[in-house]
Amino acid sequence: MSREKLHELDVIRSFSAIGVVFTHYMYIFLEYAIPGSGPNMLEHENGDWGGSIVGLFFVISGAALYYNHPVIKKGGLLNFYKKRWLSIFPMFYVAWAVMYYINSERAGGWYWGGPRKNFLLTFFGMDGYLMHHGRNYYCLGEWFLGAIIILYILYPIIIWAFNRIRWISTAIVALLFILNPLRHYLSSAPDSNIFFRFVKFYNSHIIISDNTCLWTCLMYFWLGLLFIEYRDRLIKPWTIGLSIVIVLVIALVPLGLAKIYSGIIMASAFYVLLSAVTPFLLKLPPLMAVIRFISKYSYGTFLVHHVLLYAHMAHFRNTYFTQLSSTLFFIPIYAIIILNGVLLTKLVDILMYAFRTLITELKSCL
Repeated sequence: MSREKLHELDVIRSFSAIGVVFTHYMYIFLEYAIPGSGPNMLEHENGDWGGSIVGLFFVISGAALYYNHPVIKKGGLLNFYKKRWLSIFPMFYVAWAVMYYINSERAGGWYWGGPRKNFLLTFFGMDGYLMHHGRNYYCLGEWFLGAIIILYILYPIIIWAFNRIRWISTAIVALLFILNPLRHYLSSAPDSNIFFRFVKFYNSHIIISDNTCLWTCLMYFWLGLLFIEYRDRLIKPWTIGLSIVIVLVIALVPLGLAKIYSGIIMASAFYVLLSAVTPFLLKLPPLMAVIRFISKYSYGTFLVHHVLLYAHMAHFRNTYFTQLSSTLFFIPIYAIIILNGVLLTKLVDILMYAFRTLITELKSCL
């Protein structure tokens, strides 16, 4: 029996998808030094909007996965991994192959990303997440694709812990998240005990930023599980009011919070508020149709948005923008990106159908 559709997941996923692309769009105005004024909405008083929106993507990933797979049944592990692989890698490989060919033409050779062993990072979808270790064949997508893949691999362990030792596990995940930024303050501490020595060893080997650290991603992902498990208690008048206050205070009042702390608080508030407005959006069928469309093709959009943003905005390096015109100009740019996301998705669907048909015919011949 199919489960009830949670419409808020489409709403939150669409909001996150647009938000991520818009954040990178804003950064390009700085990177390309485009004259005038880009959309000046990158930061608030206690952090940046992009970090909260990326975090919200992890929350919605955990929420959707838990809603559809609250348990991994005995004997179902292989099927679970097969579905996850099919949902990520065929589209990733096709999009990557196109960009790899383009980059190879530009570089004048096939091995522009270092030793051939570096192709393994791409094969496993880790080239973006592990870019801090040095150059590789990263072409498209984002660092959080690799983090999501790792969380999907760990999901059977995560869901076991969530179902069996929920609050002990929650405390451990939260502690790792809270302590992660504090590790930097302990780097100058004396080697007086094994804890300080471990922290220094960790800092010398784990050079990825706090925002992209796996513990941070896991905390967001874990919140998604909690939000689905306690969904009936989550959306109440007092939680909605509190979420509004949280967004306003963190956005407008300098509190000195670390970015990853303000990011996770904001992402949680966004989740509540977007869930709360979903019933009202359902009364607007044309708008919900657009939201579902954006949600459906969000992965394809995510894969291609970086390269398309840079390619298209390169034509406007010398164009003068006002803040209003640069904000409005995002609409046609996003339309181009989502169109390419749709085309990528449809192309891979056709290729996968042809592949399955070929396999079926080959089996019938044996």
